[in-house]
Amino acid sequence: MSEPPNPGAQVWVPAGGGSSGQPGQAGVPSEGEAPGHPPAVWILASVIVIMLIVGILVAIDKGSQGYYIFQPGTAPQITDNARCRSTGGGADLALPDGTPCALLGVPSSKSHPITGSLFMVDVLVGPSTPYQYVLSKLGLLHRADDGSQLYPKGSVLGSTPVGQLTCQDNQQMQGATSAASVVALGRLGYDVKEENLGAQVEEVVPGTPASAAGLKCNDLVTAVDGVAVPTADELVSIIHAAKPDTSVRLTVRRIGQGGKAQTLTVTARLSQTPASPGVVANPKVAFLGVATFTDTTYTLPFDVNIDVGDIGGPSAGLALTLGLIDVLSTGDLTGGHRVAATGTINFDGTVGDVGGVAQKTVAVRKAGAQVFLVPPQEYATAKGEAGSMRVYSVSTLEQALTILQSLGGQIPPSPPK
Repeated sequence: MSEPPNPGAQVWVPAGGGSSGQPGQAGVPSEGEAPGHPPAVWILASVIVIMLIVGILVAIDKGSQGYYIFQPGTAPQITDNARCRSTGGGADLALPDGTPCALLGVPSSKSHPITGSLFMVDVLVGPSTPYQYVLSKLGLLHRADDGSQLYPKGSVLGSTPVGQLTCQDNQQMQGATSAASVVALGRLGYDVKEENLGAQVEEVVPGTPASAAGLKCNDLVTAVDGVAVPTADELVSIIHAAKPDTSVRLTVRRIGQGGKAQTLTVTARLSQTPASPGVVANPKVAFLGVATFTDTTYTLPFDVNIDVGDIGGPSAGLALTLGLIDVLSTGDLTGGHRVAATGTINFDGTVGDVGGVAQKTVAVRKAGAQVFLVPPQEYATAKGEAGSMRVYSVSTLEQALTILQSLGGQIPPSPPK
């Protein structure tokens, strides 16, 4: 090992870049010399670090734009209590104690007090934030925000333009409330009459003849060139029977400002059918560029009103059907239990699958539900988030009623065939 330098020894080093030397300590910069690296090196290193940070932030922000987040929403209690009202000037409904609610309106002569509780449930859906995106990539989102999950934007929106999502959600909820009323009253033996009104527009494809003609989501097409089209299938048949590059006159019923309906004529110049996912281009078949469904009105034996506030989508169908059966029968459908349900309801009484069940399960669990009825496709997902809450798989209304009966609920007798 070498010896340390002589403490008394001096080393001559240049001072200030001049030719004359001054005594100083070995390895210690003399006055005027910058310690460490030159300033230019530190500036360059700082710029590189800043650019890296900015690049990472930009990449995170861009990545988050490709996802939507599903979060647990509310679990409104279904009730006929008139104290279920809008809160804070908004559309959300709540009981005086703050419990979210959905209001059923039926004639007082037919209403029965509800024992126990029935809940519908919704999911909060919106664009992901960069913070949520990072948590998801790190596998921490579910832990940081119970039940939350990111989904690719394309799987959420599909081909639907963002501006038409609210219209579709509202249409789907209107369909759910209508189906719930028809199915519930039919199950209780009431006679319900129906009439087809036309082809309801649920999506206008951008850049198509329909878009150029000014058709809008929620327009009701009732005729083409003076020929009535009471169903969506009949609209398709008439359009396909026409020739590409010809014009058709569409009679449209549109709800304007203030909810006032107006009838107008829209002229659309049909194009050739373009290629699209699952569809081969066909230059011989005319194309309009809308997605429609048949708008049907139902004549009920008495007024039924359902107010869910600003909740959209079709998934409350089963819950609302059960709620109407409950309030119009004994009022003891759940046997005193706190029961939640999700699933669409079809006019034949079958239950359809829905999305966001993991988030819905968390929401109803937090609301204190003891039982959760879900479509078969979502049973495993719900079971994984349920904790001690009991989960049942149901594919029909009758199956749901049978389960409630096994839990002590009073089920109305089936109507005669």
